[in-house]
Amino acid sequence: MSLLRPGSEPSPAPLSRYWRTYVAECTEQVQRFHRITTVISAMQVRTWLTEIGKRLDSELEAVQRLAAVGDSIEPARFRLTEPPAKRIAARLNKAKTSLKQSVDQAAEIAEQAVLDPTHDDVRVHLKVLNEQVGRLAIAAPMEDEPADRPRRRRWGRTAS
Repeated sequence: MSLLRPGSEPSPAPLSRYWRTYVAECTEQVQRFHRITTVISAMQVRTWLTEIGKRLDSELEAVQRLAAVGDSIEPARFRLTEPPAKRIAARLNKAKTSLKQSVDQAAEIAEQAVLDPTHDDVRVHLKVLNEQVGRLAIAAPMEDEPADRPRRRRWGRTAS
């Protein structure tokens, strides 16, 4: 039996495979973003991307917390059945897609910065990326949230 020091929290339980996959994919995207940022030699562009990277780090923390909530609702391996867990999965899927778009945009910025650091395309791409990241917030309302449907009963039994 392990004793906890006053004020210390137990370490969180590992996530099930389903939720861990979301966290891993989002983490990979944020790491790619940071790798792209480090290779840019134009300091002003690097500074801007570093600031955006800090916001992505915050989003990644939110992804990790939300995945833990989803796992507490329904630890899953392949498929979810609980409507709240499905909503969380949809939100995490949206975050994963948005992070991928942010990385793609950062790659374009890096390419333009290498080719011509004074070119207006770099500023245009930075503006687009900044707007994208502003809409990324995982807590933002979903446009097409799935409607909660009653769970289907197995075996076609009727309630007595």
